[in-house]
Amino acid sequence: MAKFEHVNLSDKKEIRKKRGFDFIFCRNVLIYFDDMSRKWLMDQFYVALNPGGYIFLGSSESVGRISTAFKIVRAGGDIVYYKE
Repeated sequence: MAKFEHVNLSDKKEIRKKRGFDFIFCRNVLIYFDDMSRKWLMDQFYVALNPGGYIFLGSSESVGRISTAFKIVRAGGDIVYYKE
């Protein structure tokens, strides 16, 4: 079963409501946010993901300097972030 949602990532009230995701696809979006907003969003994504969940970002988006909460997993030539 899959559920797809569009969310305004600038709407902090709405983002805080999001929970229970196994996957989050947010490719090539964080590059348009400032560092403080990126960190806040990554923290919210972490809370929204179920344990064992994955977040998929664009190849130019690095989480390493924003959050240490996620584990890095290589999937072929791509990097994926994992919540333990």
